Amino acid sequence: MSKLIVTKSDGSLLFDTRKITYGLVKSGYLAYSSSWTRRTLRSAQLDPSDGSNWYASTQVNDLANWDQIWSLTVTNAKSPIVFIVGSGCLNGSTTSGTSIAYHYSNASANTKFYCFDLMADNIAGSPYLKTYNESGILTFNSLQPPLNIAGTYQPPGPTAPAGAYGVQTAYTGGYFVSRQNDNNWNSSKQDCRFDVALTAGVEYAAYLPWSRGGSTVDTQGSTPISYAVQEGVYGRVGGISFLFGASAGTTLVTGVAPRPSGWYNIPSDRYPVALIITTANLPFPFN
Repeated sequence: MSKLIVTKSDGSLLFDTRKITYGLVKSGYLAYSSSWTRRTLRSAQLDPSDGSNWYASTQVNDLANWDQIWSLTVTNAKSPIVFIVGSGCLNGSTTSGTSIAYHYSNASANTKFYCFDLMADNIAGSPYLKTYNESGILTFNSLQPPLNIAGTYQPPGPTAPAGAYGVQTAYTGGYFVSRQNDNNWNSSKQDCRFDVALTAGVEYAAYLPWSRGGSTVDTQGSTPISYAVQEGVYGRVGGISFLFGASAGTTLVTGVAPRPSGWYNIPSDRYPVALIITTANLPFPFN
């Protein structure tokens, strides 16, 4: 089998034409795309599995009942993956023709993204180096900055139970972040985060191949609330951070605390592993 293997000066692998290679296709800032309303059961006596038994706020200035969604769109992608710098939880994707849009909650206009996809022969420019396998499929294109994984990290488990099968924090060593000023509701503990310190002064981006879900009850404010949460990970200067934040469009219970304040249904039998990259040598913005 013909092959071309290129290593960096430190001996680490840059690319191997026998393997699948990902390259950068787009980078930039997430853009506000829509607001997803939270939903409340009309009555405790109604069947929660029937969607008609829930109602949603229609007032965009009702900060207690909607979440901002921040998105990015790529076209003609085969199998894209997205690394982010700055807070965000992936809330799924939508397709339209040849375009794929990725939607994030718990994010902002300051959240940066780096989207990678299988390298393809569709970028103009010269000079270049392109390699193909025996089937004629492109395996490397020097016109695309390659994806180089700098490391991986698995988050810690939750703390001791808080009562009624709940836990005190979603991560051991985690801390809470108020989202009062981020167009959500004035919960004192909406997000639970855990910071991982890496090399100081280096900016990292992170990607979570899959995420966990759960719920939380906050009884610290004047009005107890309960809502669903989901997991995310993001990079920053000096490290990465895991978080459990409100799932956009979550069900919402206000005024009644069905359980003690804490985090519930946080899976502890399996943990995702975050992929980490450095951004210093990646163009930004890039399209």
